Amino acid sequence: MPLSSAELQGFLSRIQPFSHLTRGEIKEVGSHLREAGYQRGQTIYNEGDAADSVWVVFEGRVQILKYTSEGRTFAIESLGRGELFGTLCRLGGNGKCYPCTAVAAGPTKVLRILDRVFLDFYVRSPGMVRGVCALCSRRLKDVQDLRCMGQESVPVRVATILIRLFHVHGPVIPFTKKEIAELSGTTLETTFRVLTQFQKKGLLLSLHKKIQIKKFEDLKTLTDTL
Repeated sequence: MPLSSAELQGFLSRIQPFSHLTRGEIKEVGSHLREAGYQRGQTIYNEGDAADSVWVVFEGRVQILKYTSEGRTFAIESLGRGELFGTLCRLGGNGKCYPCTAVAAGPTKVLRILDRVFLDFYVRSPGMVRGVCALCSRRLKDVQDLRCMGQESVPVRVATILIRLFHVHGPVIPFTKKEIAELSGTTLETTFRVLTQFQKKGLLLSLHKKIQIKKFEDLKTLTDTL
């Protein structure tokens, strides 16, 4: 069922960078949004596709993937409700292609806004500029953290990913072991072994297609001691 104007405007008013806009501007942005639905594994766009839109996750989850020359998949981000993607390549109007691939991680609804509309608001709205700057700052920090994490041991990497996902999803993380492995940059077998070790210590409970964090503070401490 299509979203109502009131639902769209209420949703936009709570997320970056649209939360910095006036009520009238949010209403105008909402009039340009288009909805699209995807099932698990469906591609929203591929690396190299023309970057003609900015996207927002309304419900579900989207994985941002990069493929190596050897054919390996590297998960850059896993985005949930209210998060933008396909954004940074559009700033300044210079990004012609998407640098990564976006795939639905489950039943997912996204909102799409054409880049010319997004860039128009970015140019003429001080509130939009503030919101985009805040968004870019957070994303750059995530990239820096990801690069630093690559130098850590596998248990630390897995624990770090679980902590990050805990802050987004709460104690029940709706991710499979394979998805945790991709985000941690390691193999499924190694991730399974690490999660089993964590479970034996009582830190978490590994369930079907989800992980329940039992002792968050102990898991957090683990990243400082391993």
